[in-house]
Amino acid sequence: MLSDRSQLLFKNLMGLYLNDGKPVGSTTLAKLPDIGLSSATVRNVMADLEKMGLIHSPHTSAGRVPTDVGYRLFIDSMLTYQPLSQQNEATIRHELSTGLNQDALMANASKVLSGITGMTSLVLMPNKEQEVLKHIDFISLSANRVLVVLVFNDQDVQNRIIELEQPIGSDELQKTANFLNEQCVGKNLAEAKQFLMGRMDSIRSTTNDFMSSIVEATDHVLEEQLEQKMPFLVSGQTNLLNYQELASSDKLKALFNAFEQHSEMLSLLDKSMQAQGVQVFVGQECGSAIYQDCSIVTTPYQVEGEVLGVLGVVGPSRMDYQKVVPRVDMTAKILGSLLKK
Repeated sequence: MLSDRSQLLFKNLMGLYLNDGKPVGSTTLAKLPDIGLSSATVRNVMADLEKMGLIHSPHTSAGRVPTDVGYRLFIDSMLTYQPLSQQNEATIRHELSTGLNQDALMANASKVLSGITGMTSLVLMPNKEQEVLKHIDFISLSANRVLVVLVFNDQDVQNRIIELEQPIGSDELQKTANFLNEQCVGKNLAEAKQFLMGRMDSIRSTTNDFMSSIVEATDHVLEEQLEQKMPFLVSGQTNLLNYQELASSDKLKALFNAFEQHSEMLSLLDKSMQAQGVQVFVGQECGSAIYQDCSIVTTPYQVEGEVLGVLGVVGPSRMDYQKVVPRVDMTAKILGSLLKK
């Protein structure tokens, strides 16, 4: 536990460092109007804070900067988060937009989050295999061109145009749609795909060529949906150039490579899916030395109590948590509400 004086100095040091990223000296702290202590007293308190592992001196600088332990104490014990204004909430909701299918909405959420935080955003996609098929329809575009419409989870609509070798009539399209809706609706994506694979030989032998072609084309659309392997979306990588501690070419290269090497980040995002509310990971809490001088803020997004994925941001450890955390939290809540619609 920190004394009131130590807590006051540490909180002010954190405020100065988060604002400009420069080591904070005892003289600078002593000059603050609400400190009321001599430079010598401030130096003694700073020395105590350093012994506690909350601050350290980078290189030969006379100033001090927070350690990962210091960040953790500050985030957990000293910050108060204010909810976003109704205007900011309305702006996020408007920018996300409701008139998009699920994949487009996810991509939009990633871009919006990076824009409103000034960080790199991450959005863990829902598990495609567990998407439930709600409806199948076919729309004739011309004699040989058909639009396949698949609706998943009531809000994810996927469209594909297929080319057939022979013309097909609207009656055949309707029969095929009725058959597939009877057999596949209510199954998740993996189950629907497995059913069609198991019944394909029987379908070919008991139906005409037109219906077989449409069923096979639908199977290919399901396969394409399953093969969307991108586990999470990343936006705003170049935002990291704005932070001196992350802007070296070697540091950026390592971070960008880490975003592409999904395993480490997926482990962290999977961990976040099991947690309640916003999580803040500082430095090596992120799971790798690559994230030294970084923090990752994450929170799950959900529909009707079911967690579908996680979104969050990667930025410098000296990010403005009081602004970033509520924006991440609100974006997740709005995303969940739009997915529900």
